[in-house]
Amino acid sequence: MTKFYEVKRRDGAARTGKLSVGENHVQTPLMLRVDTISKKKGELEVFNVENQNLDDLSSEEAWNAPRGAVILPEVHPMFTKVKEAIPSLFVDFSVLSFASAMLNSPRDFVRRIIDARNAIPPDVALWVPAIATAENATLMFYMGVDVIDDTNAVIKGCQGIYLMEDGEVRVSELDELPCNCHICASLSIDELKQKNNKERASLIAKHNTLVLDKEVKKARACIRAGNLREYVEMRVRSSPFLTAMLRILDSEEEAYFERRTPVARNRCMMANTMESLKRIEVKRFASRVLERYEPPARKILLILPCSARKPYSTSPSHTRFIDAIAGYRGQIHELILTSPLGVVPRELEAVYPAAFYDIPVTGYWDAEEREWVSSCLRAYLERKMKNYDVVVAHLTGAYREICASVAKDSGIEIAYTCEEDEGTTSKEALNRLKERIAGLCDDKQRLSGFKMKKSMIKAMADFQFGLGAGKQLLGKEERERGERLKINGKFPSYKLGSKGDVLARLVPAYGLLTLTVKGARRIENLLSSYKVEIGDFVPRGSILAPGVVNASEQIRVNDEVVFRGEKAFGVGRAKMSGWEMVESRKGMAVQVREVEEIE
Repeated sequence: MTKFYEVKRRDGAARTGKLSVGENHVQTPLMLRVDTISKKKGELEVFNVENQNLDDLSSEEAWNAPRGAVILPEVHPMFTKVKEAIPSLFVDFSVLSFASAMLNSPRDFVRRIIDARNAIPPDVALWVPAIATAENATLMFYMGVDVIDDTNAVIKGCQGIYLMEDGEVRVSELDELPCNCHICASLSIDELKQKNNKERASLIAKHNTLVLDKEVKKARACIRAGNLREYVEMRVRSSPFLTAMLRILDSEEEAYFERRTPVARNRCMMANTMESLKRIEVKRFASRVLERYEPPARKILLILPCSARKPYSTSPSHTRFIDAIAGYRGQIHELILTSPLGVVPRELEAVYPAAFYDIPVTGYWDAEEREWVSSCLRAYLERKMKNYDVVVAHLTGAYREICASVAKDSGIEIAYTCEEDEGTTSKEALNRLKERIAGLCDDKQRLSGFKMKKSMIKAMADFQFGLGAGKQLLGKEERERGERLKINGKFPSYKLGSKGDVLARLVPAYGLLTLTVKGARRIENLLSSYKVEIGDFVPRGSILAPGVVNASEQIRVNDEVVFRGEKAFGVGRAKMSGWEMVESRKGMAVQVREVEEIE
């Protein structure tokens, strides 16, 4: 638990925060300089727990400066005792000891940091000393490290090693200085080589520190922007060691990152590498389509390719597809095949990340990409095929090959409306699609605008809160009660109302439904997984972590939540995961949108 450190923003396991040191406030991720780390009381205090009474460290008395505790390696005789005591210590940061041993193995590197992060409270900073370089710093921040130092950069400078963003090289091997920092801009490579050993080492060390500091600032900017993952995927390409670490994290630490990854972001997700297929957002979306989405019962399942423009309905290609089937759309359910998300039902095209991703379009799909999308389509057909009589695929190229492979494995017959290598928007292909649909349908049945909006809101509510939420939010007995639902707004900015009251809004900026208090009360019995219990107060503006009594473990950053206390009931957006709300003593837990006082 912390007194002088507060997490301000989260991007997965990475965080930006504020550490108060005396009268100054410094931001994390933070780089400490070895020549300025002070041992004076009142600035930073680090306790060697081997020589301390652990009971004394659990007290807030005489605690007037940021203080930390050392996390010992497993081989240390005090390891077990200290590990048990760490969660209850009142400290602002923990220092991971003997970090240099992690450089021998990518798996050891991952294991030590993840174990340390899991062992300490979420609002305590983690300092991994003496191993940071510009090359590995961002990946450490991505894993949950908050503080590094320039010890390694200085040591390498003394060894004549020149650090760059993507590696290192000995100064003796350079023909010019590939940097524009004030050190490198002030002299040539020949002038640097002519310096005496001490002066040359000092200059290289200063350059190395500046490069590392630049990387820290880049990481902070990426965390604020919510695109650190994309930057990490790019950075690890310089090193097999770092690439191995990212792959280990994706394959073995899914639960760790899932607990910390927002359910939505207000920015586009760039899926530029094969590692993008392993992102939590991708896996979570595919899982929810299977578990939290129930398609309407329709005669035809129509499988369509994705489009560059999102949501798909706004793209020129999908506008043509919709025009071709318009007369029979009431008998058709549309499913979009895409990488990296797999399959996207039409009703979910505006949710995150379906409306918030971009991929390099080349027409080439590699084996891993094909296998992932095939597995998503296969799982969907196995679970949902009972809702359809026939499957039609308006696909070509790799899309068609994937579909044909799945059909063969699943024993499902699929009718194709595009010839090999024929454009899906060609006049011939669209006419063939129209004729095939007309031949399968007995009569025309259009899909009304209201019915389309209603099915979209129902599906999004189920996807967001769980199966049944959509039906309950819309109200299955509306007509019997003489009420009338209204859905206003231009796609996709819909607003659901009843009897003059707004129940929910679709927020395109995040791809989420937001509830009003009246809307939340309709589905309150289904919101147990998104419930925050608060103390005896009426929140205004935000609910801070100390005011949270309990919170559902399933809550993630940016989830829509309901909160209830003895004096208040309301709705808002989660700013930390549910488990963090319970374990933290600083920081905003819920951004309040609407609150109703309880008499």
